Amino acid sequence: MSTLITPPSPPSAWALQSLLSGADSIITWYGSDSERWPISGGMAPMPPDEGVQLVDIKGLHGPIKHVDQQGAHQDGVTWLDTTYDALELDMTVTVFGRDAIGRRRVFRRWLAGWEPRKTGRLVWFTSDMGHWWLDLRMFQEPREVIKAGDAASITLAWAARADFPFWQSFDSVSTKLIASNATTLADPAGKAPANFLQNWNRGDQDGWPVMLLQGPGTFTMGDNGGVRRITLPLKVGELARITTIPNRRTVVEVNTGANIYPRLVGRFSTPVPAGAVVRNPITVTGAQAGVTSALSTLTPWRRWPE
Repeated sequence: MSTLITPPSPPSAWALQSLLSGADSIITWYGSDSERWPISGGMAPMPPDEGVQLVDIKGLHGPIKHVDQQGAHQDGVTWLDTTYDALELDMTVTVFGRDAIGRRRVFRRWLAGWEPRKTGRLVWFTSDMGHWWLDLRMFQEPREVIKAGDAASITLAWAARADFPFWQSFDSVSTKLIASNATTLADPAGKAPANFLQNWNRGDQDGWPVMLLQGPGTFTMGDNGGVRRITLPLKVGELARITTIPNRRTVVEVNTGANIYPRLVGRFSTPVPAGAVVRNPITVTGAQAGVTSALSTLTPWRRWPE
């Protein structure tokens, strides 16, 4: 016997049209307390229901800083590089309830999910780009003037900060390769080619895979499409997590947390370009069949979520 579930507040005709059209962005805030808040698009609440609505938003793109070199006898500047600072979002939100008591209750719940020391997640979904998100913390305390009286809704300026300036989405995960003998890493299903880890970078920024290698064996990896080769020996029972991005040089044994970076011979230096697919070669010697394995993931980064 099937059960018909009726939502307490059925979606309006506008909300259904918005969701079915796929034209509107669906924006959802997950607070640091894990509470879910749809704030824009067809999922967002509307009066007389209670909730929070996003009125407008500013600062979706991380701040760019150009690094210049200028000398006493030089006209203008010489461009050296560009860096990104932390992203700062300015939002205007309306908090509303069925009455003043309901509005105060909603605001207390909303505020409970915003902390300066903890992060929540702002998720931006469109039908053409999928899910992208920023991990945000409170950047500034609310400073809006709130009129006295029994207001059922208030509109506030809301400031948030993302320490990492790029929008992220779901990882591209390679097929897990498992040793079929002492020197071969193969797909048990026989679909992916042996001794290659494949990732797709669907972001608009360079991507850097993270590898998980299960010992025993001595692994030799490609440089994400570059000419270098990097080697790492692992013992029985060791599981290594390798971050390939050069400015985060980490190789950690997952089970113990030990730093085994000194074992790494060679250095990663080549990123996966935006939109590219990389088939990174990986070989092994001294593997244990059915135990030794390799897997890689790549987190895509974008400057804009839509």
